[in-house]
Amino acid sequence: MNLIKTDTFEFEGKKYEIRIHGSAWDFTVRAYLNGKPANGYSYSISLPTAIDLKNAHNLDAVQILVGYAKRDIKQNMWDKYIKAHVASLKKKPKETLGCRKCGSRDISVSKVDERDMFECGNCRDICYGERQTTSGPLSIIDDITDGVTKNGSHEIETSILLNFVFRTDERCGLSFQDQLLNWAQQNKLKYDAFDHEGTQYLRFWR
Repeated sequence: MNLIKTDTFEFEGKKYEIRIHGSAWDFTVRAYLNGKPANGYSYSISLPTAIDLKNAHNLDAVQILVGYAKRDIKQNMWDKYIKAHVASLKKKPKETLGCRKCGSRDISVSKVDERDMFECGNCRDICYGERQTTSGPLSIIDDITDGVTKNGSHEIETSILLNFVFRTDERCGLSFQDQLLNWAQQNKLKYDAFDHEGTQYLRFWR
């Protein structure tokens, strides 16, 4: 776009430029200070092709954008936005997250299976944060929790959990059934066992 007009105004001892750039029927307005953008805002409009471009920058539609640029400088809107954004970064997840189902802000956060688990205090919906690192056992249990989240339930061969996730040894001190029960309770899951064609499965749901 080409620079077609520049307006100047002073605020708090500083001299600002409001530059109007145009190309065909498209116009962009932005505030500058000392030759650099004064903030992160720009204002754009596309005018009808029937407009005479010679004086288009003087039309009310374009001048309204000029007014917005001046207003946001005078009201320090960009600084307010930056402060609000920085403040939000300091908040805990439960203060910034909303429930995907009911929109509630009543979110509790706990660490389960090496990743965050978010639970809505209103509708009890559960979702999980992004995993930073993974492994074979974690991938298997993620398939279960993600399957329950997406489909309402998930089925898996019992032997997979027995041999690759909840293996019994002296260091653990817990049986397969105890480990399975503890894991399910941490993830707020229910489960039962069933046989299909001679193979035992576990079904999980909430």
